[in-house]
Amino acid sequence: MGFDGKAFGAEIVQIVKDHLERNLSPVAARIEQLEGRIALLEAQTGTKSRPIVRIAARQQRE
Repeated sequence: MGFDGKAFGAEIVQIVKDHLERNLSPVAARIEQLEGRIALLEAQTGTKSRPIVRIAARQQRE
């Protein structure tokens, strides 16, 4: 029996996908939780825009 490169490649791809899904699913869940908290905080403040930061102009020297 010879080496089946397509079957080997498909098996490796599936192993990598499973590994990434197992290891990244907690991170994805945490990101979703944080995005929900951000949306809640934005709703409480009544704005989705960023705060305006004003910097005083420098005075000219004589």
